[in-house]
Formats: sequence, structure tokens, C-alpha cells
Amino acid sequence: MDDEVLITGGYVVTMDDDLGDVPGGDVRILNGVITEIGTGLRPGSPDTEIVDARGRIVMPGMIDTHRHTWQGAIAAYTPQITGYGYGPVVLSGITLDHTAEDVYAGTLWGALQALDAGITSIGDWAHALRSAEHADGNLRGLKESGIRGVFFCGGPGPATDDPNPPHPVDARRMRDENFPGNGMNGRLRMGMWLRGPAFTSAERNREDFAFARELGLPISVHVGMAGTADAIPVLQSDELLGDDINYVHCNMLTDEEFDLVRSSGGTITLTPSTDMLMQFGTYPATGPTLETLARNEMVHEVELNQRDMLRLATIGGALVLGIADETGSLTPGKQGDVVLVDMRSPHLDGYGDPVAMLGLGAGPADVETVLVGGEFLKRDGALVGGHIERARELMHQTQDRLRARVQRRERAALQTH
Repeated sequence: MDDEVLITGGYVVTMDDDLGDVPGGDVRILNGVITEIGTGLRPGSPDTEIVDARGRIVMPGMIDTHRHTWQGAIAAYTPQITGYGYGPVVLSGITLDHTAEDVYAGTLWGALQALDAGITSIGDWAHALRSAEHADGNLRGLKESGIRGVFFCGGPGPATDDPNPPHPVDARRMRDENFPGNGMNGRLRMGMWLRGPAFTSAERNREDFAFARELGLPISVHVGMAGTADAIPVLQSDELLGDDINYVHCNMLTDEEFDLVRSSGGTITLTPSTDMLMQFGTYPATGPTLETLARNEMVHEVELNQRDMLRLATIGGALVLGIADETGSLTPGKQGDVVLVDMRSPHLDGYGDPVAMLGLGAGPADVETVLVGGEFLKRDGALVGGHIERARELMHQTQDRLRARVQRRERAALQTH
């Protein structure tokens, strides 16, 4: 018997240019796939699960293209730290205190944090993988959460005295064992994050790019933030630019560097809240208004509005991750990755465009229902599944272990001084 979900009576924001918004609209999901969008749709069988969406926005699941998901257990560990301080405190600090089981627990909880907020697909920049066991734990956490996305495999790899270690060769094993054939593992694909020219030698950078391309994996790299000046020109001079690269941050790229990314077919990921918090740049890569402000002039118009932001967070993100054929918009034929946001609360029940109200005021607590591939992962405002409480317990156990290890390390450091 077919498995049908019928979402009825919502304000449907499809993010599909041909369909637009459908007030009072319905979405039919059959066997995990969106099959019909319209009004007045009727259930196909007595067993159809009907979801009343009156007073809700019905929209595509959001897509976070750059997330360090393993950090799910250490939220707020570095609330007032710059990018400069992140290295010693996190990458060569608490990261080293993470066992493979801790990475698993953090990743599972981090993916559930995303789903709770209506994010149904992620680009997981897994940069705590010190061993094959750590990599396996990270991937296991992603799979058990039910989220969709790309697992960007990376290092740092085993401890070494090499100042410019190669990208972990374990990436080949991860691909062969977990992403054979069509490159899919359930809802997940594999990519590779690289250090890039700012964080390794020129020779090693060329070798890393060649390795990723030999494996046929999409690449993600940090550029255009403090400490990564000239990364794009270096990649160009080494003939490494390509349409398989996603460039992260990009706050400080010049117009010429943006043109190089565009002409090579590359994509860009913005992380404005992190960039402002960690002092990575003076403005997000959506464009500066500094010239106008510097002349003591008022800015005449807002170039990007809330619908533009929602587009970036849905179909735009899908295009970046290479999954726009299966998600990113509510389009018949795509996967049933659907989010319902309750707009009846005082802070969201507004006068103007519902999407503007969504962008101005909605948060994770307003996300009522989340489906991925037609499967309910959040309903009635709470994550569902027997794994949720187990994940919480594992996360708390990891936190307890990390606190003990950090305290031992700090005591040892004091004794050596």
C-alpha cells in the first residue's frame, strides 16, 4: 500500500519559480516524493495521513551548506572567540579530547539541532577526523539523525610532525566503503574539504586538489576571510579553479576574485553570523555598502530582502551542494523535504508578506513539523523517534568526559609552568 502524506490548507511557499506561493494550498507526498501541489486535494486512500497546515507556512526544508556538525556537544564553548583564537582553543584544543564516540555523539546531536530548526540538508565540514574511527563515528551520527546532505570528509588525520600533512588518505576508504556505485549512502553524499593554499604548502595544496579530483569528490575550501588573502589568485595561478569547488566565507574577496569564482563555475557559501562573531570580515559576501556610508549618505534601498534570504537557504543551498534535483523547492518529483512553521504566534501573525514575517521573527521553536523524504522527524513542535533521548544522553556523557579531560589538561599545563 502506498504511503501518503497530505498537507492541507497552509500558505505554501514552493520556492519554485513556476509555482510560486499557493495560499490555502495542499502538498501531496507519496512514498517520500512530492507528487502534487494545489488546492482542494483529496486523500488518495483511507490510510492517508492528513496534516492540518492552516495558520502555517509550508516550505522546503532549509539547507545549511557549511556546518561543523561534530561540535553539537560543545555549543557555547567559544562564544567570545575570534577566528584567530579558534585554532588553539578548538582545533588543537578540545578537538583532541574527542574520542571517536564523542565525535559520533556530537555529530548526532548537531544534526538533530539542525533538524529541530527546520534544516533538512547540510554540508557537514567534518574537521575533527583524527582517525578512521573518528570518520566512521561522524558518518554514523549523520545517518542515524535522518538528515540529508554532503559529508565533507577531511582531517586533521593522525598526529604528525609534518607541518603540511596530506589530506588524510582515509578519504579513499571512506568513499569506497560507504559511498560506492552511485556515490549515495542513504540520504548522504560525500565530498572533501581541503585546507587550501593559505593553510598548507603550494605543493601539498596541488596534491590535495588532485587527490579530491581523482576520487571524483566535490571540494570545499575556506577563502576570503582574515588569514586567507590571495587564496583565489593562487588557485588560479596553479590552474586549480573549477566548478567542483565551494568557497566558504568570502567576506574579503575583491570584485576580480568574485569574477574568477563566477567564470570558473564555482559556488559560494555565506556564514554571516559566524563571520561577525569571529571577526572574519567587515561585511558578508552579499556586497558592501561601505562606500555610501563612508560618504555619510543614507543607503537608499535594501538590495536583498527576506525572500532572497529564504531562496539562499533553500534552492540556493541545494544548488551549492549539488542536490537541487532532489530538494530545495516544493516541486513535484522532488523528495518530500518539507517544513511547517506555525505563524499563529503574536510575533509572527503579521500584516505583510508571510515570508517577510518568517524571516524577521521565526526561530526553531516555531518550526512545528519537519519531514525528510516524507518521514516525520519533528511533529507537534518536538523531534520524534526513540533515538532522540538516547542522543541526548550520549551528548551529556560526552560533555562530562570532555569537561574532565579539559580540566586535566589545564591542570597539567599549570604544573608545567
